[in-house]
Amino acid sequence: MTVKRDALPHALYIHIPFCVKKCNYCDFNSIVSGTKIVDRYLHALEKELRALQGRYVFKTIYIGGGTPSILAETQLEKLLHSVVRYVPASEIQEYTVEVNPGTLTGNKVALLKAYFVNRISLGVQSFQDSQLKLLGRIHSGDDARNAFLLLRTSGFENINIDLIFGCPGQSSHDWEKDLRIAVELNPEHISTYSLTYEEGTPLTMDLENEVVHKLDESVELEMYKTAIRHLTSAGYNHYEISNFAKDRCECSHNQVYWKNTGYAGAGAGAFSFIDGRRTSNVRDVFQYMAGIHENKNVQSFGECLQPEQFASETVIMSLRLRQGISNTDFYKRFGYNLEEQFGTQINRLVKEGLISYEDERLKLTEKGLFIADTVMTEFV
Repeated sequence: MTVKRDALPHALYIHIPFCVKKCNYCDFNSIVSGTKIVDRYLHALEKELRALQGRYVFKTIYIGGGTPSILAETQLEKLLHSVVRYVPASEIQEYTVEVNPGTLTGNKVALLKAYFVNRISLGVQSFQDSQLKLLGRIHSGDDARNAFLLLRTSGFENINIDLIFGCPGQSSHDWEKDLRIAVELNPEHISTYSLTYEEGTPLTMDLENEVVHKLDESVELEMYKTAIRHLTSAGYNHYEISNFAKDRCECSHNQVYWKNTGYAGAGAGAFSFIDGRRTSNVRDVFQYMAGIHENKNVQSFGECLQPEQFASETVIMSLRLRQGISNTDFYKRFGYNLEEQFGTQINRLVKEGLISYEDERLKLTEKGLFIADTVMTEFV
């Protein structure tokens, strides 16, 4: 079986694993740490970026975390300078940095602008202080609004707002209020995520000890439907399961993941997917820094995807997009039609009304959208 792979990645992810404090629901690769460790980490990260110099032409950059905006101004400038030093800025079409409203300053915003960042992802989660406190966020609702206005008045014309629904005690009215405030701010992009209870997090332990109670799934589903109705009626295109954007403001970087094409990652725990091989750096910040300092291979995981696995993952990830996947595009990448490997699943799911397969395009129906995870498991 011949598979056409995207040999050269055009997307770069950079991981900053530091936070003021861990949020109650978070299981991301992040730690609370001091200035000296951050400086050591940035030195190691610069060395890893230097090794990428000239190897690839990146069209998107995404700096995530953790909390990239936790960096002191001198540290942030060091990071941003390292990026432009080793990645040609002239090639970058979309350059995103994640920002926490509680760590943003005017000087940091000015640095982001000066170093060619053109998209901000603002981790609001909620505009209501009671919800923010439950989630363990360090900012208030007013901080979130003020951070957005600071970014806007500083010239940022492409801003995403992250929101979370399905929190313990959250009412439909609470969720509608968050959506209404977000729309009034008029960002270019809004992401809405259902709260997940990850093993070992404080929130999950509270759930197990019955300190908090999970919302009924039917309530969460109605909140999701409310988000779709509210945001699409406000002019946002529902282009991915959890994401809404104004025209031509879809996140190009994340679409690389959803279309299962190549990307490179730098930093502790960062993943890369290059020419069919998926790798990840060691998650532990101290092991990462030591390995880079000693010129060792810091990859802790690697696998070459078999053609069938690659095809399955491509279908699964592409179904996250409301446009789904084109059979023509699939054939160009894998050398055979969707039906040849997935005909049984497609026929069954079409009969159940969970997917449609029309005009050479496979995609979720509205019914399938609401149980997307279940549908996707059919293609594993």
